[in-house]
Amino acid sequence: MSEAPELWWIFIAATLTGLILVAAFVASIVIQQRRFLSTTRAFGGRLLAAQEEERARLARELHDDLIQRVAMLGQELEQLEHSLPVNGAGIRLAGIREELHDLAGEIRRLAHRMHPAVLDHLGLSAALVQLVAEFEQLGLRVDMDSALPADAVAPAVSTCLYRVAQEALRNVVRHSGAGRAQLRLRPDGRGVLLEVEDAGRGFDPASSNARAGLGLTSLSERIRLVQGRLSIRSEPGLGTRISAWAPAGIRP
Repeated sequence: MSEAPELWWIFIAATLTGLILVAAFVASIVIQQRRFLSTTRAFGGRLLAAQEEERARLARELHDDLIQRVAMLGQELEQLEHSLPVNGAGIRLAGIREELHDLAGEIRRLAHRMHPAVLDHLGLSAALVQLVAEFEQLGLRVDMDSALPADAVAPAVSTCLYRVAQEALRNVVRHSGAGRAQLRLRPDGRGVLLEVEDAGRGFDPASSNARAGLGLTSLSERIRLVQGRLSIRSEPGLGTRISAWAPAGIRP
């Protein structure tokens, strides 16, 4: 009779040991997954930061070097054009000079799209004003409301919110079917809030295909890197509102 209780305690001890091992195994898997996710996010953050830095470097080189060289070639052609009589050669040189002028403009616009210099020198609001002007040239009317001082947003947050606005307005042009959008930028608590809204055809935010096609996954990653959050409100036929909030964006 005394062996039964002993067997019972052995069974309980073995069961508890097994449960502890299972729990330890599950905990190990969870920890490894969290470490992997943290490492992946850190790598993604470094990749985006390096990409933005490379864009800024290339934009500076295009603006400070290549455009200047093209401008010098144009000046030399102009001098050569004035030294020639008005004939076929002079007319051809004038045409080449005009082409160089147009090329310099294209390079300038390319440099601005890669990284607008005004973002570094005049701040986020001024950069968004230029961005709005670019989209209005494409036929999209944008009503902008900004209540943010020029030096109110830290550089990393400025770049992040500029990219959010840029991608959101691109989506309005490409996918919404709307001819008008609203862009709002204002202080919000200890951070800054950017909103882009349209009354277009909308979409289902829960659809992974829609998020990928609209570039929303990369926007979420960008805003996460500055410890912010991205909110997307949309329904088919009822338009879209993209809100990006970043903490610690306001300088004291």
